[in-house]
Formats: sequence, structure tokens, C-alpha cells
Amino acid sequence: MLAVILLALLAVSSAEDRIHNGTEAKPDLASVVFIYSRRQSQDSTCTGTVISEHYVLTAAHCVPPSTKSVEIYTRDIHLNEKWKTHAPSFQADQWILHRDYKNFLTGYDIALIRVATPMTIPPVPLPANYSHPKDDWFRAAGYGATNYTIINATHFDPTARATSLMETYLHGAVGKDCFKASYLEEYPHLMNVICVGKSDSTILQGDSGGPSFAQGKDGRFYQVGITSFNGLMSDVYKYISWSLASKQRFTFISAVTDVSYYCPWIEETTGGQVKCQTFDAIKIVPKF
Repeated sequence: MLAVILLALLAVSSAEDRIHNGTEAKPDLASVVFIYSRRQSQDSTCTGTVISEHYVLTAAHCVPPSTKSVEIYTRDIHLNEKWKTHAPSFQADQWILHRDYKNFLTGYDIALIRVATPMTIPPVPLPANYSHPKDDWFRAAGYGATNYTIINATHFDPTARATSLMETYLHGAVGKDCFKASYLEEYPHLMNVICVGKSDSTILQGDSGGPSFAQGKDGRFYQVGITSFNGLMSDVYKYISWSLASKQRFTFISAVTDVSYYCPWIEETTGGQVKCQTFDAIKIVPKF
């Protein structure tokens, strides 16, 4: 049986987290933004992407019903231990969760945040026709932990923090292959996710809602995934080809919401302001 410990990847006020073993993001990822939300019990941070002058794409669990307010900060943000920021910001006037979302284990972990003031940030293109990967590489980005310590079975303590957007390259796998032989097969809507991971790099808390990109023949990076959750899985190398070489007992695997599957919802919810595009993907060659 494939064991898994699952973690939603938003960061609460006790921890600001970043991508583990990533590098500072390249300038072309200007559309990736920092999300700060205030709630009844605690504040939290997530990652999102600008997809039009008024809309940001993120994960539904980043803006639950308890959310009181949401601010969007641009890529110019710089963070410290008190979450002080120095960047242009936009106040959200609406956040829309997918109507079927209950929690990240039941799927539909997708949301749109609307801002009234137009954002002069180039929007990221969304693919209408991306097919699930086998051994594709993805470019992932987020404002989540650069390092961590495993405290116990359900708690990972961030031990290092970055001050700006980070990126990394991760392998992809079809959701049904990733969750094979685990109890997650009991959640059919999780089959509409893409799994990403790598033996020495992963997405962590605070990266929720952030993008995973595939590259098109036109040279642009299309957002194919939205970071949802991750798990510490055992014996995953038995099921996913790119883990065969390492044969590590435990491996971090992250689940990202399949953007193409939700294109009709995105287009309808934005009133046609955002339209997914047909594209031809090419193999990404990671720049390590």
C-alpha cells in the first residue's frame, strides 16, 4: 500500500514558506503574485497568477468562506520574518470558489480572485488542450518554504525562508498513476490533477495556488497546473517511472489542479475576459 501524509500548502501566520531547493525566479515570471488573506481565526499567504487585468487564478483552499479580505502583491514584493512588504498591491473585491469545492481531497481546488483596479501585468496564457504528462518536466513557482524539518508524521517545520519568488523544475505524472495503490483512489475527482515531484526539490507550504508551467512551441510558458497539496509518500518509485532511479523510501509528491479541465469554468466565471488557448507543447529541458 502506498502511504501518504497530506498537507495543504497555504502558509498561516506562524510560518512563511518557499519552494525547497529552488532558485530565485527569472524575470519572465512577472505574472506570479503573492496573495495575503485575512480570516476570522488567522491570516495566511498563497501564490497566484495574473490571467487578465482583473483576475488572479489560485487554489480554492486559499480563499475559504472564512476569508475577510484579500490583497494581491506584485512580483516586486520583498518579505521578512514579519511579512513586511514593499510592492504595489491590489485589493480584491471578490473571490469565487468552484461551486463543487469542499476540500482539497475532493478536487475542484480552483478559485478566481477579482480586483477592481486593472493590473498592468502581462497575463499568463492558459492551455485549452493540455494532455496529462508521462515524464514531462514542469516549471513551478511560488512563495513557499526553502527548507524544512520533519517534526512528526503530520508536521513539517520550515527552517529557511526566502524573501522573493522562487522557482524549480519538477517531473510530472498522471494523477491516477501517482495515487495508484493508495487510498486516494477513493477520491475520483483527484484523477483530474497532475502530480509533480523531484527527489531533491518540492513545492511546500505557501506555494498553494501557484503555477506549474509547460512550454509551447511559441516559446511561451502556459500554466497547466495550480498547486493544491503535497504528500510524503512511501515506495512511490514502484509506481512512477522518474522515481525508479532514486528508490527513496519516502518522496514528496505534489498534486496540482489540471487547468485545462477547468477552462470552461474559468471562461464562464470571468464572463469571457479569460479564454484558454490551444497550444502545442514541447519538452522542457531543465536549466539546473
